[in-house]
Amino acid sequence: MRLSNKMINAQFTLTILGARGSIPVSGSEYNEYGGATSCYMVEAGDQVIFLDAGTGIINAPNLDDKENIYVLLSHPHLDHIIGLPFFSELSKKNRTITLYGKKKRGKSIDLQIEKAYSPPYWPLTIAEYPSDFKYVDLELPLIIKDQGGDITVDGIKVSHPGGNLGLSISYREKKLVYLTDCELSEEPDNKIVEFAKGADLLLCDAQYTREEYDKRIGYGHSTPEMASKLSGLAGVKQTLFIHHDPFRDDKAIHNLERKTQDKNIRFARAGEKIILG
Repeated sequence: MRLSNKMINAQFTLTILGARGSIPVSGSEYNEYGGATSCYMVEAGDQVIFLDAGTGIINAPNLDDKENIYVLLSHPHLDHIIGLPFFSELSKKNRTITLYGKKKRGKSIDLQIEKAYSPPYWPLTIAEYPSDFKYVDLELPLIIKDQGGDITVDGIKVSHPGGNLGLSISYREKKLVYLTDCELSEEPDNKIVEFAKGADLLLCDAQYTREEYDKRIGYGHSTPEMASKLSGLAGVKQTLFIHHDPFRDDKAIHNLERKTQDKNIRFARAGEKIILG
């Protein structure tokens, strides 16, 4: 068999474009952990996958060297889609962008998003941008082809008002798990533990302190203690706390981070790039 001279790109990386929860914030007091809402860029081989499209997606680099772009939505709450109309790749002709999201109450993902982005709330729909943009209702597992091997996306329902989907991305025997907007409880559900089992990187909601959580039970968010417990039970190699409370500045997050005993657990920082494989 004759081997191709083209070198296969086998990289698997995550770049944090936005890790803030609920609303975007700005100011020098948010420089380190960032003020942009949920968006994480995954590069697996030659494919680019965005986890959610909060204001962080505005920080995405130029992607002209990429053939296809995928956006996976955990759920369509505003802080997770508010950056979508400002995503620069949407304005490029012939740019292929596919957005995946789950049906909700019988409504396809296009109906969910276009309800927010259409007149009179927005001057045009997302589908009317110059790019070759399409919506696809997410069916799991999802397989995305790449020269370096299949990229497998799977999901699990998690506790959050209106519903939400935890996501995992597996590529070349490495696994990334994304659990934003997830209320775990003190003893994580066995199904979630199994879903996160052996992950090389876990992104886990830890918006509230233990004291704050007592007043916000049912809001659909977790604490660092809950996320740490899940990480330990699932045997996760590295964990980043995400969905930072918008009223918590860098200094306050630093103080929380100092309480974390495990060197492999910390709070996500804006612009950080992590190499999985």
